[in-house]
Amino acid sequence: MKPVFAKIQEESQMGIFAVRVIDLPYFSTEFHFHKECQLVYVVESEGRRIIGDNVENFNSDELILLGPDIPHVWHNDRKYFDRDNSAHARSVALFIDPDKLLASMAQFGLERQTELLLKKSQRGMKFSGQAKKTLKNILLEMTDQQPFAQLISFMRILDTLTRTREYTLLASHGYVNTYQAKDNDRIDTVFKYVFSHFKNEMQLDDVAKLVNMNKQAFCRYFKSRTQKTFVQFVNEVRIGHACKLLAEGDHPIAALAYECGFNSLSNFNRFFREIKLMTPRDYCRSLEE
Repeated sequence: MKPVFAKIQEESQMGIFAVRVIDLPYFSTEFHFHKECQLVYVVESEGRRIIGDNVENFNSDELILLGPDIPHVWHNDRKYFDRDNSAHARSVALFIDPDKLLASMAQFGLERQTELLLKKSQRGMKFSGQAKKTLKNILLEMTDQQPFAQLISFMRILDTLTRTREYTLLASHGYVNTYQAKDNDRIDTVFKYVFSHFKNEMQLDDVAKLVNMNKQAFCRYFKSRTQKTFVQFVNEVRIGHACKLLAEGDHPIAALAYECGFNSLSNFNRFFREIKLMTPRDYCRSLEE
């Protein structure tokens, strides 16, 4: 997935915010970034998403705020690309021009609160609890509102965003977007290959050949762009899939290692503990709480 710069709307045409409704067979955007902030509510869809250096599974009813210029993509599961698939990818997005927002809020003495929100959003914010319920309801209402009513709803969203503590920051502390336009096809090819083959054994030489690089050059390149090793990235994708299966509740822990691409139960347990900071059994208990 290529982290290309994406222009949401010509600057002269966009006000402080704009609302978009997406209803497609699958999410079709590439790994990209843009200067606008983006509040995204996933109405219906599932798969894997990347936000900065964070790799996780996603499901319906997810609400995330993305800050300016943080690379991101929502990539659907394989079933969404089947010809006879009935599932759809539906979402509502609120795009916000950060410069115009800051200038407007400064007129009301709210510049500091707005700057703090924008700084947090640069890591990606995943909302939960009452905050998520409030924000998603307002956002859905905005899709059918007239401009003045939308403005009132927008201010309600800002009020909630600046006050709530019900969120998780996604990208790691100190994450910096190091992607360049020339990275486009290479990263796109690698990410899609991993998402399609993580259940199988992957040879580093084979992946490097996909992007016409030798193994050593590929390792340096991947680490410099994603701020993690290729093996670490693959393991995060695998553990994310394991978390999804555990949440479904129909899979014994002992069988998950091989289902998710690990060659032994001990390796699975070790990497699960490293990435999730708990054992698979403790993770299951946390889901029941």
